[in-house]
Amino acid sequence: MRRAPIVALLVLLCAPAGAQAEEDPHPGKQQFEIHCGTCHSLDLPRSQRLDRFNWKWVIDDMVNQFGATWITEEQQEQILEYLVETYGPDRPR
Repeated sequence: MRRAPIVALLVLLCAPAGAQAEEDPHPGKQQFEIHCGTCHSLDLPRSQRLDRFNWKWVIDDMVNQFGATWITEEQQEQILEYLVETYGPDRPR
C-alpha cells in the first residue's frame, strides 16, 4: 500500500499556513502524525516510554520489516527526536 505519500501531501496542502508552527514547533511531531498514523494509533507511544536506542529500533523495524520505506532518513531522525523528547522513559506520563 503506497497511499501514505499522497495522504501526507494532502495533509500538508490542506493545513492552514503556519498552523503547524503555532501548534507544536517540533518538526518530528508532524512527521510522526503523517507517517506513523498511516498504520496505527498515535496513542501507542504513550504506553511505550522507550529510550533512544529502542525508539530507533522501532522506527527501523517499521521501515525495514513492515515496509514504510517512503519515510526518508531525515524524517526518521525527526520522528526519533520527537519520540525521545516526548515519550522517553524520563518524560512525565
